[in-house]
Amino acid sequence: MMNSFVRNLAMMLLVGLSGIGVAQAQDQPGRNGATSNPYNSPIHRANPNSRQGTQPSTPQVQPNIVPAPRQPTLENGGIRNGYPTRQPPPSPTIQNNQNTTPKRP
Repeated sequence: MMNSFVRNLAMMLLVGLSGIGVAQAQDQPGRNGATSNPYNSPIHRANPNSRQGTQPSTPQVQPNIVPAPRQPTLENGGIRNGYPTRQPPPSPTIQNNQNTTPKRP
């Protein structure tokens, strides 16, 4: 009976002390915001001029600055029936008759 009482007392004492140790480990001052501060990373503490880890690895989404294409209309020539609108005038051709050789007398 005495042996089980001492064993139970020792067990409760160990559980109580381990709970106090966990509570002390979580309440360290200055540690709460260390993960949210990018300037307190181990890399930045080793090299204060390092920019590594201060910007996200994916680029930010930029606004689209390309102008929107115009909608095709009859006025701007975007809608046609497939035929050319203006045909260039036919180029003048010089007729060269190959049968017109000078005749010998």
